[in-house]
Amino acid sequence: MSMARRLAASRRRRRHRPAISPRGRAVPDCQPPPGPPTSGRTFVQRERALTDSAVPPASGDALDITEFAQLVQGALMRYRSWPDGRAQLMYVSDGCEAIWGFTAPQILADEAIVWHCTEPVDRQLIRASFRAAGISRAPWSHEWRINSPSGGLRWLRGLGRCSAQPDGTLLWTVLIDDATHSVRARLQEQASRSQLSAVCDRLTDVAVQRFDRDMRINYWNQGSEKMYGHTAAEALGRDIIELVVPADLRRGTREKLQALAADGQTSLPYNTWFLRRDGRLAAVQGTAVVLRDADGNHEFVCVDVDPENLSRVEGERASLEAQLRESQKLEALGTLAGGVAHDFNNILAAILGNTRLALMDAQGQPEIVQSLEEIRRAAHRAKDLVQRILAFGRRQNTARKVVDMAEVVTEAVTLMGATAPGKLRLDVECDPQTSLVLADATQLQQVVINLCTNAMHAIAGRDRGRIHLRLSPHDGAPPAAGPGELSIVTDPMGWPDSNVCLTVEDNGCGMDPGTLARVFEPFFTTKPVGQGTGLGMPVVHGILRDHQGAISVRSTQGQGSVFRVYLRGVEGRERPVETDSSLMGLPAPGDVAGGTTILYVDDDELIARMVGRLLSRDGLSAHIYSSPQQALDDVRSGAVSYDLAVLDFAMPGLNGLELAQALRALHPDRPVAITSGFITAELSQRGPEAGVAELIPKPNTGSELIKAIRRLAGRVRQPDQGLNTD
Repeated sequence: MSMARRLAASRRRRRHRPAISPRGRAVPDCQPPPGPPTSGRTFVQRERALTDSAVPPASGDALDITEFAQLVQGALMRYRSWPDGRAQLMYVSDGCEAIWGFTAPQILADEAIVWHCTEPVDRQLIRASFRAAGISRAPWSHEWRINSPSGGLRWLRGLGRCSAQPDGTLLWTVLIDDATHSVRARLQEQASRSQLSAVCDRLTDVAVQRFDRDMRINYWNQGSEKMYGHTAAEALGRDIIELVVPADLRRGTREKLQALAADGQTSLPYNTWFLRRDGRLAAVQGTAVVLRDADGNHEFVCVDVDPENLSRVEGERASLEAQLRESQKLEALGTLAGGVAHDFNNILAAILGNTRLALMDAQGQPEIVQSLEEIRRAAHRAKDLVQRILAFGRRQNTARKVVDMAEVVTEAVTLMGATAPGKLRLDVECDPQTSLVLADATQLQQVVINLCTNAMHAIAGRDRGRIHLRLSPHDGAPPAAGPGELSIVTDPMGWPDSNVCLTVEDNGCGMDPGTLARVFEPFFTTKPVGQGTGLGMPVVHGILRDHQGAISVRSTQGQGSVFRVYLRGVEGRERPVETDSSLMGLPAPGDVAGGTTILYVDDDELIARMVGRLLSRDGLSAHIYSSPQQALDDVRSGAVSYDLAVLDFAMPGLNGLELAQALRALHPDRPVAITSGFITAELSQRGPEAGVAELIPKPNTGSELIKAIRRLAGRVRQPDQGLNTD
């Protein structure tokens, strides 16, 4: 039998039965039972029935409400309230113990124990909601928090109605239940919705809409406003089918969404046309998703994008992949260049060393000396070229020194001569009053070469192509950009009074404003696929940034371009005197290191033989090895003795660092130097850790090697004593 039928039957059986007090006496209407309550089932008066199905009828006797209390989940309560704010708890069912942890007699004896479980803020809200419902005679509902005696925070939900009594009081019937699970679920859902909305509100290129089972929109993000033209205020509450779906597609779209929800599916992708606010059709690619709650209710979320945006994103992705492949090619090229440069350095070391020996033998024969000097100069140019290759492959530490930009420009133009077109006119103008700069000459040569290469590409195909390079002084900081000019000042602070300006001007095809704006963007190129990397100008920008320089570009399409590079000058026109690599820079033989025995190890036999001759010519005794393992074995066995060791770094089996560590373990007081064609940051760090006293760069003419040996020889000679041979 249903709850309503059982209550109706109870009323019919007891319609004329007088009210009975707990002590067995009849009690007049509207009077509380005599004596203290003996249980949670206190007598209550007959009252008008409540129409709210969530709470029991107020009519009937005490058995009516107690029977109803056994049929519902939660605590059933009966209150009487007076106009002056006083209230009296008249009844509470046994379900109170599951909610508050107290029995009905305990609560009836001291109602305050219930209020003490309630959060202080919620107490005020409960009283206020009761007063509002009493004034309006509207059904009362409220949710609040309690701290249960067993520990933990719980949520309660209360539903009730009041009926006015002839004496001016209100009689309340209230049902209170534990709503912790449903409230937390709702709060989590609200938090999820809030988080989803916070994310979707930032998606300006993705349209997101949420609507209920009746297709009424309850969420409309900025992307939807952008795609369909309706603001959120205009869209909320509208039927989404009527708002954005063309008339001939509305019925089919509605049926598909209803079938999606009815079939238990979760999503439906689509490619279609939707209406914009201005009446135009918009191509849309999207997905409709069904969201269901625990009660079986559902709503829809649609995520729409413009297919053209997807195509653009796909194109950008393909472009990034191409750039990645290009960068990997460049990385591989740099690694290959570093390896080639290392081998070439050994060849150059042999050429320079033997040239030095030949120059010593050819003294007094000017014709031979002149030819040998030309060989030496050519080898030095090759040496500088190797340094540029190593810098390109990021295997050479760059160092700044005071340089003359006129020499940098002249050398760069000389290198460009082999690749310049035959009809190209290349003019160079260098003002002798131009300041010196503190810079890496190799990197600045790269700047000049890249700018000239860019100019040559711009004038390709023209009969009278011209590139004009002008080096001139510049006072103060770089000027501000003029109309239509792009200017980049990497560091605007601290420019000295006297600076340097390098102008590279061509009469090529020029650039439009869009190309000019992207000229320094990595991988941007106007050349056909396979004919450009888009790295020339970014490299220029990177080098100038490292030198705290500046660059400006002015270009007119069809007329040509003008690049101006600004570098910080240094005071004075005199450069520090550099050590000459010719015979003039050699120390006198035997003045310090005479009698010193050298252990020299290099796996390149050509270098080993040449160094042996150099050391012998300088009066130094040397043990020359091309096998590092054989050298170590002979030292361990005592077959050879030495005062200091000079080791090549890159050797098979044992590299220079490993051999240095082994030698230092045997003879910790004997210095060790390492020579290398590329002294990396790692080698500079690990060398001292292994006990290496000095790092000597390759290639050299031999004078650097002899000077290093004499410096190290001073460490093994003690005052008034011979060499420390241990």
